[in-house]
Amino acid sequence: MSLEKWVEYGWLRRESTSTGEIKDLLGIVDRSLADSKVEAVSTDLRFIAAFNAALCIATTALRASGLRTVTQAGHHVKTIESLELTIKANPKVIQRFKTFNNKRNKSVYDVAGAVSDQELEAMVKLAEELKNNTLAWLRNLHPELLPAGPSGPTRAGGD
Repeated sequence: MSLEKWVEYGWLRRESTSTGEIKDLLGIVDRSLADSKVEAVSTDLRFIAAFNAALCIATTALRASGLRTVTQAGHHVKTIESLELTIKANPKVIQRFKTFNNKRNKSVYDVAGAVSDQELEAMVKLAEELKNNTLAWLRNLHPELLPAGPSGPTRAGGD
């Protein structure tokens, strides 16, 4: 399967992006990762923040590819699955991310206290891994979309 097929199926639509949009999305990723580490907040909300960081990094890869998901049932799952086609993420990483999507949904809609400290730690680690891999992908394939200068994510370490 390819991103072009996804466009044909109506799961994605073409839409150009800009350096500003990518910078703003990466800012959301950084903010969400920082929020996930605030120990005064519940484990559930910290997990949700880490999940949002990971979902936003997947969105960043799609947007850098000139694509956007079509708002419909399951569009978050499509965003997650698109990582295999954008940054060439390992299918095991994508499966783990989808499992965390289910955990996030349970935490948001069904029950408080659904997330363990170990699950939070794993979600933060996944978000950071996806961020690092996506920044490397951006530097390699779409360097024109990255903000320039010492404060941008193009320097070593990514943040």
